[in-house]
Amino acid sequence: MRAEQFSKNILALHPKIRFAGVVEKSGHLYAGVRREDAPNKLSDKSTEISLAQSAYIVDLRKMFSKELGELKSVVYNYDSVNIISVPVKDHIVVLSMESDAMADEVAAKVHEYVKSVKDELSLYPPSNVVNPEKKEMLRNLLESGISEEMIAEQLDLDVNLVQVLVQEISR
Repeated sequence: MRAEQFSKNILALHPKIRFAGVVEKSGHLYAGVRREDAPNKLSDKSTEISLAQSAYIVDLRKMFSKELGELKSVVYNYDSVNIISVPVKDHIVVLSMESDAMADEVAAKVHEYVKSVKDELSLYPPSNVVNPEKKEMLRNLLESGISEEMIAEQLDLDVNLVQVLVQEISR
């Protein structure tokens, strides 16, 4: 299952969910869906910042996993919305829901759903989200012997997406 369908399925889990999206560790949103009757409460720039901060905070909180166990979610409670960030594989699922929604209840439904589809889940964006110029730079870096991890860092891409692109280029 691709990230787009996964986001739609998450949105359908609870009527109080306003938005569901898949964010990579860098904070880039590449799949998301908003409930039609739920207008965006943040400007586009503020939404971008919020998603990047959510990804960063989840990544930081994971450092305590050895002592505290697996990070399940991070919840932000505001007057007008609740936001939940849930680590899923190498990504973060970000949910915005009505402020009167029970965050623990929604998070539990999300965890249950993720567990049921984990084996069929492919959250990496399709390779067509990378423009031809960036693909050419990737090809040049790869041919020069640079590791996939360094290429990902240089091009601001997820290393798993770089691996998908490398396989595509090698065909």
